[in-house]
Amino acid sequence: MFASVSRLNEPKSQREAYRLVVTYTAVSVAVSAGVTYLFALSNNWPVGNALIPGVGIPLLVAPWMTWTTSSYALRLHNMRGELERLARTDPLSGALNRRGLKEYADKAFADRRRAGGFSAIVMDVDKFKSVNDTYGHSAGDTVIARVAEITRHIAGENCVVGRLGGDEMVAFFTGRSLEETLITAERIRGAIEHMIFIHEDRALRVTASIGVAAADADDESAEAILKRADQFLYAAKTEGRNRVRAAA
Repeated sequence: MFASVSRLNEPKSQREAYRLVVTYTAVSVAVSAGVTYLFALSNNWPVGNALIPGVGIPLLVAPWMTWTTSSYALRLHNMRGELERLARTDPLSGALNRRGLKEYADKAFADRRRAGGFSAIVMDVDKFKSVNDTYGHSAGDTVIARVAEITRHIAGENCVVGRLGGDEMVAFFTGRSLEETLITAERIRGAIEHMIFIHEDRALRVTASIGVAAADADDESAEAILKRADQFLYAAKTEGRNRVRAAA
């Protein structure tokens, strides 16, 4: 019960904190004035003289106390939000991690009909092991971070990008058909192919293979779509890499 009350009064922005200060100050002054007025009447005190401290003290104290507690609560809210974000984010790429991907995919899949479609791409950097072996693991980290950045930039709105591990990246799309997702996947592949990655003053190039799948009537979960996209990724790599594959 107390936790729910605390959350109810927890400001989520600076503006809400200011609003709480005004609200609680007004309430404090009104309550104090009412109590002081009744107390003065019952004791035959001059009401005007009694109201000066009865109103003045809460008018001075309430804003300070409310602002102090509101600021603390706002910091806690921001810290909680940051911790929740970090728990769902891959630190290297800035993309969602497995947990974040699953949470998003489950919700998006359930809402796919209203959203107008749900699709996914699964992507690997071709011969990524040779990048690590030739240039070092820090170069591989640079490639992963830049590939995630390129994917986010091209994918645009109504899309989330995640990293499953290693060099395997995933993007989920809502409101796009298979054909539209294929076009986006091809743009991502082309951008990676033509990108020059710079690491410690050394230039390197990589390519990527991508599998694409979209939800159909038989799918029971987002995992089924992801599995199908992964199968098309395998087909792209088998056929020579640096290509996009999906259902014909």
